[in-house]
Amino acid sequence: MSLWGHLAELRSRLLKALLGIAAGCVLAWNLADRLLDCLLRPVLKELPSGQALVFTGLEDAFLLLFKTSLWAGFLLASPWWLWQAWAFVAPALTKREKQAVPRLTALATLLLAGGAAFAYFLAFPLTFRFFLAFSSEVLQPLPAADRYLSLAMGLILAFALAFQLPLLLMFLNRLGLVEAEGLRRRRRYAIVVFFIAGALLTPPDVVSQVALAAVLTGLYELSILLTSRNFFGLNQTLTGKSPGAAGGGS
Repeated sequence: MSLWGHLAELRSRLLKALLGIAAGCVLAWNLADRLLDCLLRPVLKELPSGQALVFTGLEDAFLLLFKTSLWAGFLLASPWWLWQAWAFVAPALTKREKQAVPRLTALATLLLAGGAAFAYFLAFPLTFRFFLAFSSEVLQPLPAADRYLSLAMGLILAFALAFQLPLLLMFLNRLGLVEAEGLRRRRRYAIVVFFIAGALLTPPDVVSQVALAAVLTGLYELSILLTSRNFFGLNQTLTGKSPGAAGGGS
């Protein structure tokens, strides 16, 4: 494909992905009240009985529902836009690798959903409990709904992206940049990087930072397994040689 052909293909795939996300947002808007209630439930369990979140602007309640619909639509449409991403790179793949695209799309979707579920069921309660533990008789919590939503969706996004680590390392291996043995040797350095990432991607509390670092460490070990076992047949360099034969990798 020429450069203009690649750009035309990229535009087409982006347009299709955006249309899928828009359809997901429309569907989510019809369920916005239930979705927002679901998002608020973890923090309401940690607040004193009968206390609710507040909003100060007249438009805030509408914007909360709108933002919830946008985020939910993005997640609901993830199988579609992930498929479009794989379809864009498909011309550069071998026949065997193209056959793995549906499985890779399913894996990426499962990892994305797994990251969101981990954030909701584990990171949410721990994080909110940590922050609310600093309340006292003179410092009473009165959380604003818009700031809470930003915090909650930031956690979901951080963990959803973190769960894509196995796929990222599999593709670096596909390019001959890393190999399983190299990943094993650099495990200690990776753990340090994961703790730094946890500090940058999560709110300023120790609990969520350690939780994200622990998740990334577990996914790193999974990546080593997937890479060493040649899952999906991706462990070939662009030259057709194995990463080890291509020069050792890093």
